[in-house]
Amino acid sequence: MSIYERTLERFARTSAGYWYVTRLAPKLDPPLLRISGGRVSSVYPVPVMLLTTTGAKSGLLRTLPLLYLTDGDSLVLVASNYGRPGNPAWYRNLKANPTVDVLAGKRSGRYTASEITDATERANAWAQAVDLYAGYGDYEVRATNRTIPLIRLQPS
Repeated sequence: MSIYERTLERFARTSAGYWYVTRLAPKLDPPLLRISGGRVSSVYPVPVMLLTTTGAKSGLLRTLPLLYLTDGDSLVLVASNYGRPGNPAWYRNLKANPTVDVLAGKRSGRYTASEITDATERANAWAQAVDLYAGYGDYEVRATNRTIPLIRLQPS
């Protein structure tokens, strides 16, 4: 990691950084990602996508920015919900409607979501997630009553 990336990660793990990633970045990133074709976000060079899901109850399209990992042609999402007690709404949407659209530069397109349930595969993906952003380890500690789901997106 570069000095910039280490500093960005340290900042994100502070209370001010937590406020930034939970309150401000979700408002800044959608227009930045749209303008740049999914290549630039407010936390560049950390990989951030715009994920569009179909609402589990409403059936409406929902779009939000999420960090992601790459694994060959697949993308991996961490349903951490910042360590909060419940899973994020986008996770429930994916479970109900697994076909999604992704805006992530060259990786943009339609994908099908499935939860990573194999223990070895999950452990490997989790290690990569914590390597990408150590804060996921903090979220795991906070989310004591649940196992944070990992979602694999495969190109449709």
